[in-house]
Amino acid sequence: LDVSLCLNDFGYRKGAVIMYHISVLTGRQDEDDFGERLRDVARVEYCPPGDEDELADRLHDTDIIICHAEPITASLLEELDDLKLIVVLSTRSDNVDIKAAHEKGVMVINNTSYCVDDIADHACAMILALIRQLPEYQSDIRTNSRWEFGSIPWPLHRVSKNLIGLVGFGHVGRAVASRLQAFGCKIQAYDPFVSEKFMMESSVRPVDFDKLLQTSDVVSLHMPLNESTRYIFQDEQFEAMKKGAMFVNCCRGGLVDEAALYHAVDDGHIRSAALDALSTEHPSPMLLKMIARPEFLLTPSVSFHSVEAMRDIRDDAERYIRLFLAGHYDELPVVTLRDNE
Repeated sequence: LDVSLCLNDFGYRKGAVIMYHISVLTGRQDEDDFGERLRDVARVEYCPPGDEDELADRLHDTDIIICHAEPITASLLEELDDLKLIVVLSTRSDNVDIKAAHEKGVMVINNTSYCVDDIADHACAMILALIRQLPEYQSDIRTNSRWEFGSIPWPLHRVSKNLIGLVGFGHVGRAVASRLQAFGCKIQAYDPFVSEKFMMESSVRPVDFDKLLQTSDVVSLHMPLNESTRYIFQDEQFEAMKKGAMFVNCCRGGLVDEAALYHAVDDGHIRSAALDALSTEHPSPMLLKMIARPEFLLTPSVSFHSVEAMRDIRDDAERYIRLFLAGHYDELPVVTLRDNE
């Protein structure tokens, strides 16, 4: 990329080269290397967390913001007249007021391919662990010093005999389906934004939400969190699931009422549950109750973490920024208003 040809209406000239001001919203500069990666095109500044007024002062002449989950509100955007691009280092973008950004002419991009393999691997590991009753037997061995098959009341079925229901059939849902199909599992999915033809071409049976709940042996969530999906799983949905079914959420905590899930497990209707995301991810009475039960397999939001994923997200962010500066907007994963509905 010859940045001297990137004659956008922002940035400043250093010699014969247009230079830009990029702000990375992070308090952990040592974890990012954007300053080194982009030093030929930009002055990169790291902005630790602070209140909105302080942040507005730091970002007053910023051309590009790189962020993770830090909030970019309408009131903050109103103060940033030079801003042209927000790069979200995630598949999600609900930390940004997309409507306000669009009204101000600020492009927002995220990374829809980020950590797809990692989340899919983690979800499948959890699904297999529940099917094979690993948490319960591990707990029985540790707690009761008992080495005995049959101490768990539920029958143990072959993995391939389980019908997997995916709520959401986006990138991660598709990756989960392909992995579990290798084990011989039949897959069904509910996603109103994906065509039935596409699902069937992927050897996945399209079903409505109620049918998926009533017939799946395992229900796994792979959907965005927004106002229409918040707490989509409550008492009614768990009661609708078949008795003895298993539940997995490696997606977003706000999709599930964990108290309702706990009660469904406690009364014996749901066999077991695996969660990598919780609505409230700090010590709470409900979390402590789940920790104490062998039917719950819990991990602390690690499904999207790997050395490779963190390397890829930075590689992609650098590539997106260079494409943006070169004017190749049609090659960017732009977030639209509909994406955040």
